[in-house]
Amino acid sequence: MDLKNYIEEAIFEEKEKFAPLYNLIWDNFDEDGFVITDEPDHEVDCIFKAMAIQNLIGEFIYRLYDEVNETDFEDVREHLQNLGIGEDKIIDYCYENPEIDTDDEDDDITIKNALDYTTEIVADKMLELFSADDLFDYFFCATYDFEQDFTFAFEDTDEFEAFVDSNTERLDAYKEEYPSVMLWIEQGMIV
Repeated sequence: MDLKNYIEEAIFEEKEKFAPLYNLIWDNFDEDGFVITDEPDHEVDCIFKAMAIQNLIGEFIYRLYDEVNETDFEDVREHLQNLGIGEDKIIDYCYENPEIDTDDEDDDITIKNALDYTTEIVADKMLELFSADDLFDYFFCATYDFEQDFTFAFEDTDEFEAFVDSNTERLDAYKEEYPSVMLWIEQGMIV
């Protein structure tokens, strides 16, 4: 299985209702050159970035619904091991990036710091490519059940975007209902 398919199936489709959102973000990242999935030795970076997107959506869910963000550095390790990438290559990647705080005594801390750093740069890239309003709308539509209004499962990213575009007034009302979540997005989505 190639890396792109692995990321889509194992990470983005883990929670199927979020898949259109993940794909929207990933496609924009790919188009911008922020992720590289077709060149050798970019697997570690791609998995960290995909997990960072999942981490940010988990933080959004935590802030909106008070549910625990279950994304963890162990997930990065597990996904990379599934791809046949060992601990040494993960740690080498962390040490090669001077922005990542490394710990010679504890690989877990090093990998956690790498996920934290990657989450920050992914948040920055999201805010570069999308407005804070759009991010709220996308995150909200992907995570909210709309049980009182209707139930809607998105077939693909185009259908997801069309739904968001056609519900701007309702989404603006939700932004007013959750000002602290909107502020979190505007301030860079960092904990």
